[in-house]
Amino acid sequence: MRFKYTLPDDLVKKVVQLEEFANGGLQATIRLNNGKIYPSVLISNSMWIIAIRGYKDLPFSLSEIEDIFQSESDKNPVNRGGWEFWDDWAKKNIGGRHP
Repeated sequence: MRFKYTLPDDLVKKVVQLEEFANGGLQATIRLNNGKIYPSVLISNSMWIIAIRGYKDLPFSLSEIEDIFQSESDKNPVNRGGWEFWDDWAKKNIGGRHP
């Protein structure tokens, strides 16, 4: 399966250190080069952005990402459902982390 939004290797190395809330899934916050913040970003296997709460598609380019980090609410999100996924990933077993 090919995903629309694959993070560059330098960001994958950072994301792999973040905490998952589900097998292979984590929520993070993204800060762009211009300072704009996007909370509630769903990342699969530490390498694919598969949804952002409230957006039907990625509202920025991957090259604009300055940082990816987790707030306390990202580490243990209250709302774990209701995502509008951009890829048909549910048909594939995506458990586990990227090496």
